[in-house]
Order: sequence, then C-alpha cells, then structure tokens
Amino acid sequence: MQPNNSKYEPANPSSVTEYYFDVETEGEDPLQDRIVTVQYQQLEDGEPVGNFNILAEWEWGEKEILRMILDKGLMEVSWDFVPIGNRLTFDITFVVERAERHKLISWQPPQLKYYFFRKPMLDIWPVLVLMNRGRFEGSSLTSFTQKEWSGVVPALYKKGDYQAILRYVEEERQAVLDIYREVRSVLSTLGDRRKARKAEG
Repeated sequence: MQPNNSKYEPANPSSVTEYYFDVETEGEDPLQDRIVTVQYQQLEDGEPVGNFNILAEWEWGEKEILRMILDKGLMEVSWDFVPIGNRLTFDITFVVERAERHKLISWQPPQLKYYFFRKPMLDIWPVLVLMNRGRFEGSSLTSFTQKEWSGVVPALYKKGDYQAILRYVEEERQAVLDIYREVRSVLSTLGDRRKARKAEG
C-alpha cells in the first residue's frame, strides 16, 4: 500500500469526514507489542453518529483488524477519514509499524514524513497540555476525566479479560469526546470573538 496523495483537497471542506479513532496495545513498543483493539466512530459536529466499531485482535487477529482500518482510509492523505483522538501520533505510528510487519503496507521514511505533514487530523493532547497551564507533567486524559489509566489494558489482555477491555475502550471514547466537545465550544467562541475584533479594526 502506497499513500494516495491525489485525494488531498483542502479547498473542499464540505468533503471532510471526521472519525473518533484510537487503538489499545500490549505495550509501548510497536516492534514487539501487538495491537489489541482498533476503534473508530464517525462524528458530525463533534457528535457520534452510527455504530461505535471495535475491532478486536482476539476475534479477528491483528493482521485482519489492521487490514480493516487501512481499508477505511486511515493511511490515505485525504479528507475521507480525519482521525480525532488523544495522542494520535502514538496510535498511528503503531498502526504503521504493525501493518509493515504484516506486509500490508511498505513505506519509506519520506512517505511517512509526507503523511504526517499533510494528513488532516485533530489531536486533543496539546489542548490537554494547555488546560494544564502549559505543563506536560499531569496533562494526561486521566487528569481531567474519570477514565482509568491506559496501563491496565496490557494486564487485562494477558488475563484474557476481554469484557473489561471493551468497557475501558468505551470509557475512553466517552472521555475523549466529552473533552473534545467542550474544548470545541470554548475555542469556537474565542475564535468568533477574535474574528469580530479583527473586523472592527
């Protein structure tokens, strides 16, 4: 699979399709740790629509869940699948490394750089840092929500407690979308005020 650059049309915002996107993994090293789940859901104006899709490794196998998310267009440089989530660089890097391991894609470093430079995405992590008064320490999602620490997933996977993983995945989706909606509202108001001030001269 090679990156499709022809679909990138920033002048056509009506074609934007946003998706909540996240992955859970066995650990933090994509060279040896597998992806446990891939989850996504379409959004409209920050609100979920349709089904919340959870692709589970224990049901489909890692290669197949990777194939399915690639078929959705995650790795296409286009507006057709605009991921929204927390720490997206981590998630997408994991997808790339594991997909290459399964020979589903074959990218050289320049292609990966191009992807991260041009792929439209919205990551709330920098906003969490700003919400933490600009401090990186203490800016995790768990600092602002009731979401459990993500480190529990590898232990749950090792025990085979898949239902607990599914509950965690749903909890994290709700936490991310709650923050996203609130931040979007606050920043939209700020943006409108700044634009009006500029128009007034």
